[in-house]
Amino acid sequence: MLYLSRIFLISMFWVLTSLSFAEGVNSAAIPDHNYFQFQIQQYHTQRQNGQTLNVYVRYALKDGLERSQYPDYIPIRAALLSYLEPSEELPADAYWEVIAERIGNALYERFPIKGVSIQLLVFPNEQAQPYEPGFHGPIYTKGKIEPLNVNPPIVWDTVNG
Repeated sequence: MLYLSRIFLISMFWVLTSLSFAEGVNSAAIPDHNYFQFQIQQYHTQRQNGQTLNVYVRYALKDGLERSQYPDYIPIRAALLSYLEPSEELPADAYWEVIAERIGNALYERFPIKGVSIQLLVFPNEQAQPYEPGFHGPIYTKGKIEPLNVNPPIVWDTVNG
């Protein structure tokens, strides 16, 4: 009987604490975030002896923006594309980490966003030197946003099965 009384008391305690916690949570306390994301698939660049990459972008809009202030993603995409080809500032052999960082910083400074995450996913390239058998690339994140982590596509090895 003592055992059943203890189980009853513990159960009641759990129910009451669950209810009081649920009452304390309201929709005003839950922050909202407005994210937008896009990708550029199989972009062929002259960087690093001619590579193909996927580019993934996610950004969080600044809090309190009116809908009329939401940025169109087309200018954001255009700004990003300007970094994918060699330039005086970023020559063809620039590291992917540097490219991703420059893209992220430029978007963060130029557009009304509170966070941005950039992932460059470089395709395997058997012709490049050095030989690069697998997908690789950086993830750069700045501001209030979780980092992207897009898994590489599954590509079957037609030579080795």
